[in-house]
Amino acid sequence: MPNMKMRDVKVGEAIMFNGDVWVIFDRHEQTRGNLRTYWQIKLKHLERGNVVEQRFSPDDNVEKVILNRQEFEFLYRDGDMFVFMEPATYEQFNVNVDLVGETQRGFMIPNMKVSLLTIEDKVVQVELPLVIEVEITDAPDAARGDTATSVTKLATIETGAEVRVPGHIKKGDRIKIRTEDGEFRGRVGQ
Repeated sequence: MPNMKMRDVKVGEAIMFNGDVWVIFDRHEQTRGNLRTYWQIKLKHLERGNVVEQRFSPDDNVEKVILNRQEFEFLYRDGDMFVFMEPATYEQFNVNVDLVGETQRGFMIPNMKVSLLTIEDKVVQVELPLVIEVEITDAPDAARGDTATSVTKLATIETGAEVRVPGHIKKGDRIKIRTEDGEFRGRVGQ
């Protein structure tokens, strides 16, 4: 397994840490005053599923674990399991919802193409497309005079999740959302 610097490791990749395989779920670069920069990393244990936060220097050497990435189609949610289909064989299988980030769960749309990351045939993470298109199913009307400012409101999308959108967006509009954090990226067709 290749060694690399912590600054080169990305979200969704796996590393060996304290003798175990951990998947990186989140990372933030932080600099405090005159101090050196460090990475605040959220790691999820491959076997146990627990999440820990760890601080790394950008120059720390880590052992990268190779993840296999394969495209699947999301079919539906069944309790605390997501059901996926392998497009070539039509084989269906279940994946625990815990393998999908909490924010991303609200953006799982039936028939969506996703990537499943595996290590030795064990699914370790579900990776959604970076940007998706969804329909607004419920949105309050914009208040008079709010259209010229950067006022936002909560709107419900077709999956039932709520996202913050500009005041001019209304029910029936199709919008683009970044799945990483639910940020509004624009209207479809504009």
